[in-house]
Amino acid sequence: MASESIGAMGKVSLGVTGDGPAEMAELARRAEAAGISRVWVIELFRNAFTQATWLGTQTSRVGLGTGIAWGFVRSPMSIAMSAMDIDEITGGRFTLGLGPGVKRLIETWHGVEYGRPAPHMKETIEAVREIIRAAAAFEPVRYEGEYHDIDIRGWTRGTPPVREGIPIFTAAVQEGMSRMAGDVADGLIGHPLCSTRWIEEKIIPAFETGLTRSGRNRSDFTFLPSICVAIDDDYERGLDAARRTVAFYSTVKTYMPLYEMHGFGENASKATAAFREGDLEGVARAIPDEMVECYCAVGTPDRVREKVGEVAALADEIFPGAPNYFIPPEQIAEYNDRIIEVFGPKGS
Repeated sequence: MASESIGAMGKVSLGVTGDGPAEMAELARRAEAAGISRVWVIELFRNAFTQATWLGTQTSRVGLGTGIAWGFVRSPMSIAMSAMDIDEITGGRFTLGLGPGVKRLIETWHGVEYGRPAPHMKETIEAVREIIRAAAAFEPVRYEGEYHDIDIRGWTRGTPPVREGIPIFTAAVQEGMSRMAGDVADGLIGHPLCSTRWIEEKIIPAFETGLTRSGRNRSDFTFLPSICVAIDDDYERGLDAARRTVAFYSTVKTYMPLYEMHGFGENASKATAAFREGDLEGVARAIPDEMVECYCAVGTPDRVREKVGEVAALADEIFPGAPNYFIPPEQIAEYNDRIIEVFGPKGS
């Protein structure tokens, strides 16, 4: 274990969502005022880099990150330039978070090769990092791999990067990506439905293996697990909101091992069947209360802090996230406000 829980609980991240740019900016500013360590933007309905750029212009102190940007749908050169631009705009506050995404979406939405995700992501991180380093040193870039063959000569960035190295985190759920994170990334962003047992038995041993074989120390690496949080004095209301996020992720085949570990594989299969039939309420009905409680923190502030603290005890920083699927936008906003209120070091 790298950090005591009190340390991780003092370095809180928040995911920023909203109906529009103004609402997102207001949420980021409230998070900054409350002492939140980093705010992250996701890539699904909006572009992660444009969101991070916008929030960077609307804040002055809080760390900013893409949590995550899909790493295979852009060239390493494009990713590196975006990262350097945002880091410059924000005065060195940017963390580049990359993830492989889901194979079907990467190949059918973007028309690019998914390949083997861990080796592909490893090369992407290495290439991006080398481009940023070379830009700072005014040197050419040559990177050869299975997925990337890059030869950059005669290119000089007009303004050198703010930093020679921008932190690069990667998302990981299973052991292969976790080992890869330990090999080359500066940090690992966990999935919101990873239980403490999954973290202890699968994720931590895997990234520690990567750190060992890459010759790095545990202190060189940041583990940032997520957890779905519904702070609500009406327990049943919060449970239902969290249930819908669990239901959404239960339809993704990649995450089945997380559910099978705790005996919820059949529930996930039922949820998937309902989803394919277009029965969204049936998806939620397939998820029992016990499954929600296994992966999420629901209820009063004290109850939620206790559950989040169990995850934070295994971490360097912590990322409590509001339920954000199949519930009204105003309810998502309410839960984000409660996270800031309860977990913001200056707001609690």
